[in-house]
Amino acid sequence: MREKRVYRQRALWAGAVVLAVAGAARAGSLPSVSSGARPGPDVLYAPAPAAPQLENRNPRFTAPPLLVSGQEAYVAGEYLYQDFLYDDYGSDTDGQGANGLSPRVGDITYPTNTARYGGNAADLVELRIAVAPDSVAYRITLNTLLEADSTIVVIAFDTDHNAATGALTLPRDPGAPFPGTDEAITVWGTGAEHTRFPVVGLPVTTPLTDLITDLEANQITVIVPRTISNPSGTWRATVAAGLYDPMTGGWLRPQQSASATMPGGAGLLDPTPCGIFNLAFRFGEAVMHCQNPPDTIHCDVPPDTKQAVSIRNKTPTDFAHDIDFDKLDLGVTESTVPATGLQIRLFPSRLDLGEGRGDIPQEPDFGTFPQYHGQLQPYSLYIPSTYSPGTPAGLTLNLHSLGEHYWQYHGATIVQQIGEARGNLVATALGRGPDGWCLHEAEYDAFEMWNDVAAHFNLDADRMASSGYSMGGYCTYRLPTLYPDLFGKAFTQVGPPGDGIWVPPAPPTAGIETLTNLWLENARNIPYLNVAASSDELVPIAGPRAQNLGAPEQGIRGFDQLGYRFRFLVFSPSDHLAQAINGYNYPFSTGFLDTASVDRNPPHVTFASVPASDDASRGLVHDHAYWVSEVRLKSTAGGSTPAKGVIDALSHAFGMGDPPSTPGTTAGSVPPFTYTEANRTWGAAPAIPAENRVDLTLRNLASARLDMARASLDPAHALTLAVDADTDAVLELDGGFPACSRVVRDGTVVGPPLTVPGGILLDVAAGTHTYVIACTSAFDLRRLVLTRRGPGSDRLMLRAFMPSTLAALGLPGADVTVKLGNSGGSFFMATVPAARLVPNAAGTMLRFRDPSGTLAGGITGLSIGGRRQVTLRVRGDNLNLAGAAPGAFDAEVDVGSFEFTRAGNLRARGTRLVFP
Repeated sequence: MREKRVYRQRALWAGAVVLAVAGAARAGSLPSVSSGARPGPDVLYAPAPAAPQLENRNPRFTAPPLLVSGQEAYVAGEYLYQDFLYDDYGSDTDGQGANGLSPRVGDITYPTNTARYGGNAADLVELRIAVAPDSVAYRITLNTLLEADSTIVVIAFDTDHNAATGALTLPRDPGAPFPGTDEAITVWGTGAEHTRFPVVGLPVTTPLTDLITDLEANQITVIVPRTISNPSGTWRATVAAGLYDPMTGGWLRPQQSASATMPGGAGLLDPTPCGIFNLAFRFGEAVMHCQNPPDTIHCDVPPDTKQAVSIRNKTPTDFAHDIDFDKLDLGVTESTVPATGLQIRLFPSRLDLGEGRGDIPQEPDFGTFPQYHGQLQPYSLYIPSTYSPGTPAGLTLNLHSLGEHYWQYHGATIVQQIGEARGNLVATALGRGPDGWCLHEAEYDAFEMWNDVAAHFNLDADRMASSGYSMGGYCTYRLPTLYPDLFGKAFTQVGPPGDGIWVPPAPPTAGIETLTNLWLENARNIPYLNVAASSDELVPIAGPRAQNLGAPEQGIRGFDQLGYRFRFLVFSPSDHLAQAINGYNYPFSTGFLDTASVDRNPPHVTFASVPASDDASRGLVHDHAYWVSEVRLKSTAGGSTPAKGVIDALSHAFGMGDPPSTPGTTAGSVPPFTYTEANRTWGAAPAIPAENRVDLTLRNLASARLDMARASLDPAHALTLAVDADTDAVLELDGGFPACSRVVRDGTVVGPPLTVPGGILLDVAAGTHTYVIACTSAFDLRRLVLTRRGPGSDRLMLRAFMPSTLAALGLPGADVTVKLGNSGGSFFMATVPAARLVPNAAGTMLRFRDPSGTLAGGITGLSIGGRRQVTLRVRGDNLNLAGAAPGAFDAEVDVGSFEFTRAGNLRARGTRLVFP
């Protein structure tokens, strides 16, 4: 047998088997675009992080983790039980807490020595059992394990299912009886032992020396030889965790108040609590069984609800559970993880916030955010009964309220309305705490959760919505407007537009930088459904009204002033919690959200960037949407509101104008409430001429980037940008612009644009200007003769060498236009249509002939081509060249979108003007 060893470094695990537990998202489950910036933050697409707690470092264990709490599985000789995260609160000593606004029912607090206990050291994550002919391996994974001997865990077996046999009290007594215990395995990180309780005689205790404690993986593995314990058939097990007492070798027992070395929390209902913080096999906790609404009173409860009562009653064997060792010996594979319905899942985070739990976040004092530090984070996921892994399903985020948790909507009608009825998965994040407001770590957590759902389920990335109550409503105002190209629709319930209370003209109580109205322009392509309460004591209606209907007298524009699609319903009589008590019942939400289809490339994009909303350290930079990205401000100095820059871009290439916006009002009822509604709807988008043109309005922008392809703009042809800017700016235009491109501003050639990898840079001047980017390369004009015989009788002859090939010019297939002008303006322009240019048999020459001169503005003959050099020859008869005169002139030849120019001087020679 081996000596016990404490491994701190992964490298010490030679030959370890490590599983990738949360791989890349399924193909198509996350948003994708053909080019340009991806929608949303990078974390949404990040690969799975290393997650030591989920790894199999001992080759005895090979099965992937379940990742679904309150479930078990047998996998080819292994048994797995996945427990709940952050449910280690011990006894319910005060009879309080079994409600949605409490994170716990148990009241036991950890010793104040956070370096040793981290406020979370007895939190079971997983139990594994693996059999072999000569031994049985047991592995306990903890959420927090900062010191090897901080935690004590017992696995008590009732081998004969008879509570009257065996022992009542464990040798290392936690202060609660375990009736019927025939064998017990006790581990405490630096030691382990097996105890047998024979029918006759004293208990027999045998040290277990094959013990490994991995402080990086928070795993304790003990190998028990079958000569010591030889399980077979079905053994009933009870597993309990608590804090190890290094002085006595037993369990620390809570006192009234915690100290550095002792837990606290004793109360009137349990003045002498036992040392158990957490129990396994809690398959019956109400939090995971609420499928049929409305039953939020019994379902919106912490996951330790039943555990806390059993620990208070000192009946831990309430959660005794049969382990079938015959199934293990036979290699049976089966799982209780449901394919549809409710799952409480966990994922490994990419954030390193250390281990443990901070202040216990109990309303109204939530402690210091973030409260939940560990790498493993929980969330709730509802899977509709119609879900099939072979068919992509939509996803709806349903974000929780202030003081609430991932289980808020369990048993709520809304989950059926926005999830089951729409065939959508519905996900609710913990958000690292009850008061994260989808800022910083909480915002990051929402996207990590989304990433994890995409890794395990087949999602239709183009069917995406957000919903939330109260603080979750704020999150739904926030996330879809900061990342508008991720969402198709949004639904808020009694949500404040800012963090805290917003009663205009005052800023939100948590800061003006949290006010989503500052960047509400971004919701152009996202319809919103917003429900408010008539007598809301926590979210005064003045804020939601301003967000929706505006407050022009205070300079506030709402959805209504912006002309955007919205529905604003005011429920009456309703205070802040009335709608929650009514089961979150919104029957109109199903039809409103519908498919929640996302338009990644809309014709019209408006995007406001407010850097004060960013968290650059976590990659949460809100500077892109749709085909606009890398938005940078000219001035970052704010005043009464944070600095803000706005770009408004309308691409004419789609051939669609802005839809007409129509206001409306209506009323209705959702008993016991009635409601009034103000709204705006859009009609069909009108057709406009499809042009290679984009209209831009820039406010306080230093630079921005536009993706030509996703805006349906063609850089290979003349591109027009009509720009209204309040300051000089630089636009980076992504696309394959020809090398011959020139910038023409307000009719004057500025010069070639600066090329950058993948596109060009366009300098934009303050004011209103029109920019055209097109090929304006020079051509070699060899001869031009204008014969003036009188209006209607003049002639033209032109010969030139073109600096390109027919194919490069897009010929055949392009019109050819010839223009001549001088200081007095244009005196000749004619176009030969592409359809009139006839190629020769070899394809080296195109010819046009029309003796009448009526088909192409007076041109009677044109040829272009040649085997070695492209030569252009043009003749025209019966022209009016009265505007021609000796002196400077400009010649221009346009072939499709390619523009070629040449300047020179005409000399008079009798009735002719000639060049050179």
